[in-house]
Amino acid sequence: MSERLHPLPRSAYPWHQEMVLQWADCDIYGHLNNVAYLKYFDTALNMALIDHGALDLSPDATDPIGLVVKNGAEFFSEVNFPNRLWIGARVEKVGRTSLTWGFGLFSGDAELCSARGTYVHVYVDRQTRRPIELTDKLLACAKALAAPDHN
Repeated sequence: MSERLHPLPRSAYPWHQEMVLQWADCDIYGHLNNVAYLKYFDTALNMALIDHGALDLSPDATDPIGLVVKNGAEFFSEVNFPNRLWIGARVEKVGRTSLTWGFGLFSGDAELCSARGTYVHVYVDRQTRRPIELTDKLLACAKALAAPDHN
């Protein structure tokens, strides 16, 4: 059995994206629905890649794309509407063809995250969908977003 994660501070994430909690993402209990966290993490991941020049969305792009092969989240405190969110992103592990991403979702000005998420991206050729080695752009992004010394 794996060890339960604990909330991390904002400083554990080298990159942050502000978002606004969407009304439609809240459930009948008035808080952010569990599956919506993954949507916010996914948006932050792709924005971080774009910000670091590692994701080209143009129609003629040839760079590899990341396919999610694993994801998940652990929750620490409720997030309620209305609220501003900050999503922290970092790269926790670099493989030959993959990156393991870590996320923290921060509610308002909170110093500790309300939830942590993990995604594993395997990078594949856009045409063949076969795994390929990480490109220099992806490696540079991973280096820039490397997780600091926090658990």
